[in-house]
Amino acid sequence: MSRQVKAGSKAYRTQVRDRLAALGFPAEIISARVAEQLIAECQVRPRTAWRLAAELSLDLAARHYNTINADPRAGMRGSRVWEYEQWPDRGVRPTVHVLRILAQVYGTEWRSLLDLRDLENLPPKELAEYHSAPGRAPAGTGHRLPSGGTVAPWQPPPGGAISPLDEARALTTTNVDDVQLDDLWSDLGHLGDAYTHSAPKSILRQLSFVREQAVNLLQGRQRPKQARDLYLLSAKCCAMMAWMSADLGRYGAAQELNSAAWLYSLYAEDDLARRWVRTAQSRVEYWAGDGAESARLAADGLAYKVSSGMTDAPLILAEARGWASIQAERQVLDAVRRWARIEDADPVVPDEDRFFNISKDRRYYMAGTSLLSVGRTSLALEELRTARQAYERSAPEVRWEAMDPMIRIDTARAYLRLGELDGTAAEIEPFLSADLGRRPDMVRAMLKVLTTELTGPAWHKSKTAEGLADALRDAQRRE
Repeated sequence: MSRQVKAGSKAYRTQVRDRLAALGFPAEIISARVAEQLIAECQVRPRTAWRLAAELSLDLAARHYNTINADPRAGMRGSRVWEYEQWPDRGVRPTVHVLRILAQVYGTEWRSLLDLRDLENLPPKELAEYHSAPGRAPAGTGHRLPSGGTVAPWQPPPGGAISPLDEARALTTTNVDDVQLDDLWSDLGHLGDAYTHSAPKSILRQLSFVREQAVNLLQGRQRPKQARDLYLLSAKCCAMMAWMSADLGRYGAAQELNSAAWLYSLYAEDDLARRWVRTAQSRVEYWAGDGAESARLAADGLAYKVSSGMTDAPLILAEARGWASIQAERQVLDAVRRWARIEDADPVVPDEDRFFNISKDRRYYMAGTSLLSVGRTSLALEELRTARQAYERSAPEVRWEAMDPMIRIDTARAYLRLGELDGTAAEIEPFLSADLGRRPDMVRAMLKVLTTELTGPAWHKSKTAEGLADALRDAQRRE
């Protein structure tokens, strides 16, 4: 080429067109040749290459798609075209129906929009359709229809005239469909379930992709119900991400995510979403060290009435724990009594509320740790023992891995307050050779609390307590 230009850029594509024209290629196949050049020489994926070869922006490609498809229930947006181009690394898989229309827009046939990586990730039915389609023309002859006619890129009506019907369709099309929303909700449910036995960092990364897709969709046009569903989904996703960020000790990020989640819940005008967010906010503030704010947020969450019974338990117990951190014994006992009146061993929890509606072992643990903090040691030990039994009886796939160490630590603290060092030693023995660096931040924080209590005035002369404290310090230094 006569001058250096960025590979794949508009200037690059113009130079390729000029060179092809100079070599005698007819105008009707030059776009196909440009696409082939972008794929072979610039490593551009096929769907992007064919769109660029047609000199279409994402939004313009979406507009042409909608004119061809003419279905207001399945409108296309530029952000959706971009998501199709990112698959299978990320984004959304385009169906054969979508590929056929995009191919018509770009002036090719749909199989040209797929490469080897795409084919390796196609469902078997669509791969079979790929193989059963009529054969392609030999390389270099352009892409032709079975009838022999060259496929020309779709063109808008002459003179750019658009009918009133086309204008109305453009205004009523959306970039969202029910299948997309169902897929996003399904992803949230799957990730919420996986959280109990997976590393928070891994789940956070996947949640960030869900959040990004929801944000991209919200930038387009939706019907009111679709927009509300996207706000709800975004509220839950951000609250879940805040919850997990706190597990990693990222309290600033968690608070920012919770603020975003709260705004989304307000946009959705949904009380259940407000409860989700208040539950996550209360948890984050507690572990960030603001017990009074944690209690306030939990109490506010209870003001949003969605149903009766066990749906109140997580917020009541979060309120108790918040008050316990500032030694507000009366409020703690009141909250624990309110929880005890509604406690049910096997509550029925709707799927959409499952992540925030804690399991039996976690409920009893929160009651026990709250009572322990205000000096009700015997009552606390009883609740912690129930938490241990519930944890051991639960199926391994639904256990939250952090629950075992948390129950052990507070049980050890209870034994310490009762003067039973043997009981304390038995509870903390598993930590002495464990990899503490893999534990959530709150586990490490509570181990430090236990270490401090072992070196308190009551145990200054105890060699056993001193030895346990030293062993815990060694374990924490190995992180």
